[in-house]
Amino acid sequence: MKNLSVEQTVNKVGETVELYGWVDTKRDHKKIVFIDLRDRTGTVQVVGGEEFKALSEEDVVYIKGLVKARPDKMINSKIKTGSIEIEVKELKILNKTKTLPIPVNTDGHDIDEEVRLKYRYLDLRRPRMYKNLALRSRFIDLIRQHLFKQDFLEIETPILSETTPEGARDFIVPSRLQLGKFYALPQSPQQYKQLLMVGGVEKYFQIARCFRDEDPRADRAYGEFTQLDLEMSFVEREDVMRLTENLFIEVYEKLKVSIKQKPFPVFTYTEAIKKFGADKFDLRTPEEKAKNIQAFAWVVDFPFFEKTKEGGWTFTHNPFSAPKPEFMKDLLNKKNVGNILTTQYDLVCNGYEVGGGSIRNHTPEGLKSVFEIMGLSEEEINLKFGHMIEALGYGAPPHGGIAPGIDRLLTCITGETSIREVIAMPMTSGGRTAIMKAPSTVKDEKLKELGIKLRNSGEKKTTTSKSVFDKIKNLLDENKVVYELIEHKPVFTSEDAAKIRGSSLSLGAKALIMNADKKPIMIVVPGNKKVDTSVFKKLYSIKDLEMAKPEEVKNISGVEIGAVPPLGNLFKIPLYFDQTIVDNETVFFNAGSHSKSISMKGSDLERVTKPIVGEFSK
Repeated sequence: MKNLSVEQTVNKVGETVELYGWVDTKRDHKKIVFIDLRDRTGTVQVVGGEEFKALSEEDVVYIKGLVKARPDKMINSKIKTGSIEIEVKELKILNKTKTLPIPVNTDGHDIDEEVRLKYRYLDLRRPRMYKNLALRSRFIDLIRQHLFKQDFLEIETPILSETTPEGARDFIVPSRLQLGKFYALPQSPQQYKQLLMVGGVEKYFQIARCFRDEDPRADRAYGEFTQLDLEMSFVEREDVMRLTENLFIEVYEKLKVSIKQKPFPVFTYTEAIKKFGADKFDLRTPEEKAKNIQAFAWVVDFPFFEKTKEGGWTFTHNPFSAPKPEFMKDLLNKKNVGNILTTQYDLVCNGYEVGGGSIRNHTPEGLKSVFEIMGLSEEEINLKFGHMIEALGYGAPPHGGIAPGIDRLLTCITGETSIREVIAMPMTSGGRTAIMKAPSTVKDEKLKELGIKLRNSGEKKTTTSKSVFDKIKNLLDENKVVYELIEHKPVFTSEDAAKIRGSSLSLGAKALIMNADKKPIMIVVPGNKKVDTSVFKKLYSIKDLEMAKPEEVKNISGVEIGAVPPLGNLFKIPLYFDQTIVDNETVFFNAGSHSKSISMKGSDLERVTKPIVGEFSK
């Protein structure tokens, strides 16, 4: 078991230590070879000789060595271990690495995000990314510590639930035991935490996973996010705001993160719109932004309802909110609707809404009036919210809560430009999971088991493109080739294909149908290169070489330009591969469709196509 981290070696001068980690850098000075050994805490210089020459960056190693103080002139003040180095006594290579598809010794901002997320397990090796994850862990731990001191209970609420009206589309999950019916993933634990208050819990919180089918943005993760969910009984609006404020002041002080103003300033919704033009705003000066100071503020006294496009009413924040006490009579009488103010309170930081909550409607008649104002029938109310209205009738206490967003708060603290930089395995901006390939197709047997039949997958297909894909699949299956099918939105260029696949452009196999001395051939080059026609013609004694016309491509391959697979053998035309295609460990190519790609080994592609291989790209 690893007992010592890299940063702890500064306290071990004169001792022999055992370290584990990755080779961060290697510097070969002939007889002496230096490596920087990296673990999650940092790097340390290790001095060796011939035994280090076989090492490559990112190899996983065990080092046993003597910790020695560096001479004053050799101290590196930029790193924690800059005052010492390790003289190696023993080296074990625990795992040799392949060539990494992305560099991990930069901050990563210059690398396409889709590619970084495809290799997120490598991307997390960056000190910046590890620092963000460590901060997240510490942040959540401090929240827990504070709330436990305030006698809160941490309680998990269900993930498989029922659809709720919280302003976003639900993710739904089919039920196998009750065919034709569906669960919904929770947009928030709103109803469950209120039911916990009915149950007498009084003080609840959880670090809650929430799911919303919303369009992704830089400040909003697609699909799932994490929030601090909190609810209390026997409180008024100011009680919840005060507890939340005290919580974050303590947490930020322990993290040594500066807050602009304490206590947090409070603006009414009307004041915020008049002064800032919006209900979320940034109170910092340019100098404070440069220092990444956190500027919190509260916004209160929101309108409860707003007009719909159809002329009816809908809630502005949360249908389970209570109105301010002076408007309860109007709510119950369903009068003066446009002027009713809610007990909603939003927490703003650095221009973002980072949390929101309210005092809840704790009487059945109050909650029912909200849904009646929204135009729901008695039957609809009973069907969707009958359980809540019934529960509130059994002695529900006054209660309220808040749900600050963990991801967005951490984005503000770190100064990152995207919320995905503070989440370990976020969805891509296109709504695909990092590393894995969800959403993906499901086998017919599974759909049948769930009582589901797909009427249209959303992709317009032609008979010819389906038959080409079937031919490709049959060829690979017959030859027992291991491959991966990637389904995606339609793409028409090598650049767009690489981006949506999350792969390097150089790994794409670009198939070109050309006429060589008036006879069709297929030439395959990497996506980032072109055919060097002069070299190709000289190499294969061809006088005239030109691109085939679109109609010729369609007649020969059965598919449109941009969907042609690099399998000229299927179309019975001569096939030429640039050497780099064969050399690539993995290649990606269009599978007879603008929205289907396949990835496989370059050597396997050569085996099933038997091309003529040469060097003719530029």
